[in-house]
Amino acid sequence: MGIFSPNLAGMGPGGPVVPEPKGGFRKFLQIMSRDTFALLGAGFLAGATALVYIISMFLAVASHGMIYMLVGGPVGGVIFMPQLVGLCDTIMRAMRNEHPGDWWQSYRRAWKRNLKPSAIFGLIAGTLFGFQLFMMTHAGSDGNDMFLRIAMYAGIFVATAIAKWTVLQIAVVDLPLGRLLLNSIVLSSNHPIRTFILTALEIVYWLFIVVAYPFSLLFYVLFNFWLTMLITVLTLYKPMNETFGIEKAVEEQRKLEKQKHRSEGK
Repeated sequence: MGIFSPNLAGMGPGGPVVPEPKGGFRKFLQIMSRDTFALLGAGFLAGATALVYIISMFLAVASHGMIYMLVGGPVGGVIFMPQLVGLCDTIMRAMRNEHPGDWWQSYRRAWKRNLKPSAIFGLIAGTLFGFQLFMMTHAGSDGNDMFLRIAMYAGIFVATAIAKWTVLQIAVVDLPLGRLLLNSIVLSSNHPIRTFILTALEIVYWLFIVVAYPFSLLFYVLFNFWLTMLITVLTLYKPMNETFGIEKAVEEQRKLEKQKHRSEGK
């Protein structure tokens, strides 16, 4: 039982049987209450390693120095992305009720398995988002640049949408990066409403963190990346499972592991 919810209703002998929530707000509350420390732990690792990228972009914008973006963007992305994918994997395991309290062991195995693709994607995403943010903050404010600004906003929105689907895929499938990006475009097109809402929510969330600084520092420490990632996984897990057969693959892997243990025990 986590620290977010002390609700003990239905527990113990003779208590009513509460059906397992499949999604929605009840699943959100269940994961927050049951997997509190997994969310906080994986979120803290993502939030801490993102500081390299955040500080680099702050220096680039404040000093108008592109060198900070050119170095800090890709380096920060490589450092940060494995932890973001690890956070995504942690939340997906929580969706499948795979956390009896040993989230750290599962996190480390997933982190090692996904290190290479997540680092490569972090290099690309860190450079792309760094360039977009730098150019957006240094674009002119006169009317002649209005269309340029609209194009920049649209570019950030599309890139964020594709990045969301790509991070989820890295956590569950082993495919070349080009195929992952192509899948992300197709999945975004197949689920436009969900993609639009989640992308808008992500952008509004980080705008709040930036605009409300320094008052938002506490909010960042507590919720950093795990809150929006939890909402994303809850919303996109079903289409991800339908597309890639996540739960079927997990069940097959469990059967193989059981057979291996049995053969080793003989």
